[in-house]
Amino acid sequence: MAKAVVVADTQNAGMERLKAGPERLINFLRDVRSEMAKVATPSRAEVRSTTAVVLFTVFAFAAFFWIVDIIINHTLNALITRLTSH
Repeated sequence: MAKAVVVADTQNAGMERLKAGPERLINFLRDVRSEMAKVATPSRAEVRSTTAVVLFTVFAFAAFFWIVDIIINHTLNALITRLTSH
């Protein structure tokens, strides 16, 4: 008897949730619209300046890692050469 009541309750809850679907969708879309009204689009000058900063940073890090790679490569080659020449 208890199992039948639980099954009936879960079916009713599922139907209520299904019926509330369109209302939840409408509320979601209203929230999206209100949040999109708060979005500020950057100006062309702001986009250019941030793009320049990003490009400079990328190239600076690339140069740094290239130099570090060369140093590690030379160090390991010298170490291997010294250890293998008996």
